[in-house]
Amino acid sequence: MNAVLIVLFMGLIGALIGGFTNYIAIKMLFRPFEPKFLFGKQLPFTPGLIPKRRNELSVKMGEMVTEHLLTPEIFKEKLMTPQTEGVIKNFIVRQIQTLKTGRYSVDDFAKRFNIDVSALGNEKLRYQLSQVIDHAVLTHKDEPIANLLPVDLRGKIDTQVESLPPMIMQKLRDYVNSAKGYDDMMQMIDRFFMEKGRVVSMIQMFMTKEMIADRVIKEFNALSREEKLNNIIATEVNREYHQLLAKQPSDFISHQEIDTIKENLIAQIIAQVDLKRYTSTPLVILAPKAFEYMEGEGSDRFVHYAISKTSDNIAEILEKVHIAEIVKQQIDNFELSFLERLVIEISNKELKMITFLGFLLGGIIGLVQGVIALFV
Repeated sequence: MNAVLIVLFMGLIGALIGGFTNYIAIKMLFRPFEPKFLFGKQLPFTPGLIPKRRNELSVKMGEMVTEHLLTPEIFKEKLMTPQTEGVIKNFIVRQIQTLKTGRYSVDDFAKRFNIDVSALGNEKLRYQLSQVIDHAVLTHKDEPIANLLPVDLRGKIDTQVESLPPMIMQKLRDYVNSAKGYDDMMQMIDRFFMEKGRVVSMIQMFMTKEMIADRVIKEFNALSREEKLNNIIATEVNREYHQLLAKQPSDFISHQEIDTIKENLIAQIIAQVDLKRYTSTPLVILAPKAFEYMEGEGSDRFVHYAISKTSDNIAEILEKVHIAEIVKQQIDNFELSFLERLVIEISNKELKMITFLGFLLGGIIGLVQGVIALFV
C-alpha cells in the first residue's frame, strides 16, 4: 500500500512540475515586459522572449507580409480581375452622374477647401504676365527698333516707305489743284498782302490775286514733277525712316509710361480671359464632350488604362510605400500587454493543451520514476 502511495505521490509531483513548468514557459514568452535587476545586474531571462526579440519579430513580420502575403503578383492578380474592373468602372460612372446631375463647377469643389480659384488664377496670371512683360522690356529696351520688327513686317514697312514720297507729292498736287486748295491759296495771298502793306500791294497793279494763285499752282505742279525734288524728298523720307529704326524704345517712352501701359495691358488681358466665367460654369456645360465620352467608351478605356499602368508599376509602388516598415512600426507601437492578450486569445486552446500536456507528461514521468524507485 505504501508503495502505491509513493508511486502516486511521485506521479502527482511530476504532473505538478511538468504542468507548472509549461505554464511558466508560456508566461515567460512575454513576461516580464522589462529587464529586472538585482544588485545592479540584470537577471537572466528578463525581459521575456518576445519583448527581448520584439524588434526582430517586427522585422520578420514585415518581411513575411511583403514576401508572402502582399506581394506584387497578388496585387496584380487581384487588379486584373473582371470584378475589380467592374467595381472601378461603376464607381467612375456614379461620380460622373453625380457631377452631371449636381451641375458641379470648379468653384464648388474649391469652396470645400476655402479656395477662390479664379482669384488665385488671376493672381498667377497677373504674375506671369508681369514677368513676361518685364523680361521683354528689360531684354529689348536698349535694342534698335529695327531689331524688334519681325522680318515680314519690316519688309512691308520698307515697301510702304518707298512708295511714300510719290504718294506725298500726289496728295499735295491733288490738294493744291482742288477747290479747297485754291480757296486756301487765295486766303494766304490776302493775308500776305495785308501783312506786307503798301509796298507789296503795288504788285496788284500788275497781277490780280487770281493770277498769282494760278501762277503759284502752275509752278508748283511743274516743280512737283521735277526728278531732283522727288529725289530730295525720297532721300529725306528714307533718312528719317532709318533714323527712326535706329532709335530705341526708351527714346519714346519713359519707365513710368511703361509701367502704366503694362498694368493696363495686364488688366485688359485678365478681363478678356475672365477666369471666373469658367470656374463658375458647371463642368457638364464647360466640357460636354468629355462627359459624353466618359459615359461611353471613355470609362472603359480609362479603367483599362489605369489598371494596366497600376499593374505594370505595382512593384515600384509597393516598394515606395514600404509596407514592411509600416508593419514593423505598427507592431512596435503595440503595447506588450496587447500583444500578449492577442496571442493568448488566438492560441488559448492550444496553450491550455500545452499546459495539460505538461501535467500529463510530468505525471507519467513521475509514475515511471516511482515504479523504478521501488525496484532499485
